[in-house]
Amino acid sequence: MGKRGKKSEVWHEDAREAARTLKQGGLLLHATDTVWGLACDATNDEAVQRMNALKARNPIHPILVLVAEEGHVQQLVQDVPEAAWDLMEHAQRPTTIVYPKGRGVSASLLGADGSLAVRCTADPYSAYVIRGLGQPLASTSANLAGGATPRGFRDIPSQLVDAVDHVSRHRQNEPRGEGQPSMMVAFDAQGRFQFIRS
Repeated sequence: MGKRGKKSEVWHEDAREAARTLKQGGLLLHATDTVWGLACDATNDEAVQRMNALKARNPIHPILVLVAEEGHVQQLVQDVPEAAWDLMEHAQRPTTIVYPKGRGVSASLLGADGSLAVRCTADPYSAYVIRGLGQPLASTSANLAGGATPRGFRDIPSQLVDAVDHVSRHRQNEPRGEGQPSMMVAFDAQGRFQFIRS
């Protein structure tokens, strides 16, 4: 009788290659649960700085962090308000939450006030890469600073495609979609929140 194993998705090898690249400090270009993005190991200072430089992004504007599981959020912030758990569980679209006190990632991902933006990704590919890396991902849209957010792989500037260390093949051939940035909610130290982007 043959061995029964877990079904391997066609993109698994691509995702494993992505995780290997990230472990070596490389940059990844991939589709996310929102739009096509650039990513690197969120704990690697040099990789985060390289990603900012590639986008010509002002480092005063921090990059968000992706995690694979809601429980990972607790490792990155001092306190997770009850309302944040509710948002993660019930939001109808991808939601990035800004927490007042971040930790465990490159200091350049923290806001001037020590805040950290975190999203628990619903995208299976991204989650698989995060688990393979064993660290959260620093993630930003795959456009140059001030440029249009890509609605598909073909919208990504060639200088970004050429400069990264791994370009994911997963979902490259999808038609230009209606991908949009995540909703963004910021909490203060008292657990009050406001919508920054809806």
